[in-house]
Amino acid sequence: MRPVSLPVVLVFALFSTSAAADDPPAAGQQPPPPGEQAAVDAPPPPPAPPVAAAPAPAPAAGFSDAQPPAEKRIPDWRFVMNSLTVFRFNPLGIETQLRAGFQRRLVRSYDTLFRDTFVHFGIYPKLNPAFVKIGPSLEIQPLSILNVRVAAEYINFFSTFGFLQSFPTPLAAYNDTQLSDNVKTNHSNYATSGFHVMIEPLVQIKVGPIALRNKLMLEYWRMNIHSGDTVWYDATLDTLVPGNGWVLANDLDLLFVTKFRLTVGARYSLVKPFYKATDFQPGEETGTTKNGHMRVGGLAAYTFFDRGFTRFNKPTVLVILSWYVQSHYRTGTDPTNAGIPYVIVAFAFQSDLMK
Repeated sequence: MRPVSLPVVLVFALFSTSAAADDPPAAGQQPPPPGEQAAVDAPPPPPAPPVAAAPAPAPAAGFSDAQPPAEKRIPDWRFVMNSLTVFRFNPLGIETQLRAGFQRRLVRSYDTLFRDTFVHFGIYPKLNPAFVKIGPSLEIQPLSILNVRVAAEYINFFSTFGFLQSFPTPLAAYNDTQLSDNVKTNHSNYATSGFHVMIEPLVQIKVGPIALRNKLMLEYWRMNIHSGDTVWYDATLDTLVPGNGWVLANDLDLLFVTKFRLTVGARYSLVKPFYKATDFQPGEETGTTKNGHMRVGGLAAYTFFDRGFTRFNKPTVLVILSWYVQSHYRTGTDPTNAGIPYVIVAFAFQSDLMK
């Protein structure tokens, strides 16, 4: 079964209701002044001189805007755990991911632009039947509309389910049929390890029920592959990745966020590997590779409830259905999967463990 590592964890932030409410709580009545209930036998007091009205109570220190109800206020310190389990079809894969770490709020404000700002540091392990990944992750969100994550991870392949397979040139065939034949005839899959760095800026804007999100992923890979080989197949990116080089990926989402925790929309995805001249064999045309791909499709997510910062919150089911509009093998070259959509079914939830 092919592994999967989807950049969909951050999608769930828009799919659930906001962590901070926009409207302040209704004002309560002032308590009666002391001594209003005088003794029955006491004579009425003389009329009091006029007194100036008391000033309105000042807002809480450090907050420029009215606060939402207590259960919706974002804590200054959090230990957050986000869990994601994904099943993918075309290519096939299953994986569970866990993002866990300490999160510090940056700005104590409930203004729309600053109410969800933070810095997060933790670990981001991923496990599936073919490999394990683990490493540190640093995430900074200086504005509610901008997030930047930098992560590094160690990768270890188990030599299971046909992975890892490497090749001497980016022009090698890597369709599903060829990968399967490589294992059956040559036992070409082997156990190995490597290093992976990710730089992921995210921009997200929401106006009324319409949200626009764009996540760019710049990935550097350094894998220990066989001598003489220069590239290897990664099922998550569904392309030949340089053994020592970069890959660019991008997800663009246009979403409609309903008031009953259902989000629907469209997604455009792009993957583009970058090869050096030394990745090719002598005499090969370096400009003829078609290993990148594009997909277009729809997505839907439903969050069952949002109860604030609790130990089990925002359970969400996500479905993505996309078609390849550009792919070297999944649009017709390999007849075994031509025209078959790319499918994701995922379940995610969030936990706050400091409460």
